[in-house]
Amino acid sequence: MEIMITTAVLALGTVLIYEGFFMSLETFNYYFDYLNVVPWADEKIWDAQNELSRLGPQAKIETAGEFVNRNKNFIWNLTCGLLDEAGGLYSVDLLVSWQEGKRKLRLARSAYAIYKKE
Repeated sequence: MEIMITTAVLALGTVLIYEGFFMSLETFNYYFDYLNVVPWADEKIWDAQNELSRLGPQAKIETAGEFVNRNKNFIWNLTCGLLDEAGGLYSVDLLVSWQEGKRKLRLARSAYAIYKKE
């Protein structure tokens, strides 16, 4: 009887250790992807801000797309909206999403751009 109880306790401990390991591995993979995507997202936001600051309403900005990093598909959507026509204030919002196992993960970035008419 003691051997069965000991075996059950050890099996439960092993399962909990493996579960914790896999959870930490999943978290590591998320942050690894996050750290790879953030510089790309910042560059995309900066490009949109630069275009809006220089050209205003005539800016030609790509609004959606897809790219692959480490054999994962990342889907992105960029929206630009005029907040204040008199001041030339634009909002820039970027959403990047990808699949991590069964979960769909997202990264959102927002910024503003000012177009000064000359």
